[in-house]
Amino acid sequence: MKRITNTLIFLCSLASVCIFVKDYNIGANSRFLADLSMILVLFIPKIIRKIFKIKITDTMEFIYVIFVILAQFLGSVVNLYNKTSWYDLFTHFLSGVLTTFLALVIMNWLGVYKENNKGFNILFIICFTLMVASVWEFTEYITDIIMKTDVQHVLDTGVNDTMEDMLIAFLGSIIVAVSYAFDNKKGFIKKIVSSLK
Repeated sequence: MKRITNTLIFLCSLASVCIFVKDYNIGANSRFLADLSMILVLFIPKIIRKIFKIKITDTMEFIYVIFVILAQFLGSVVNLYNKTSWYDLFTHFLSGVLTTFLALVIMNWLGVYKENNKGFNILFIICFTLMVASVWEFTEYITDIIMKTDVQHVLDTGVNDTMEDMLIAFLGSIIVAVSYAFDNKKGFIKKIVSSLK
């Protein structure tokens, strides 16, 4: 898994540099930050591991990289958010699914995952997903203030865009949580959690 993750990081970093060069040549100054920040964002788990000596599992890093590729690279750098009307909702739904799995990984990593305590596990993964969705919207809001942009589409939709994003992430989390609730010992989700032990 580490080799796949590193390959994805390399390819996306290379593609981001190429897109930056293209944007620079056509004078698309507003896209420079999205192009170049992609490289830094991809390396955040490695930076945290190196500087803060925090153990980040290969699975956690893989889930993170997949989400960043879908949300930032394809969404912002390739610009699918503006080219495809449904892509924003798709990435938020997927973030709800991925952060649910990430929550299970973190629970196992912290040693608080208990197979016989599904109620607590479900509560944790849903709360974790809502926290990530909230932090994402906070970041967009702060970016809009600093950069004088309208990523949250406040001018077009008011609070609708933000609420839709959070609700669709919540829906993704609920779907996985319900699947987990009815998952047996040989089920897909349990296999993922077992493989992390």
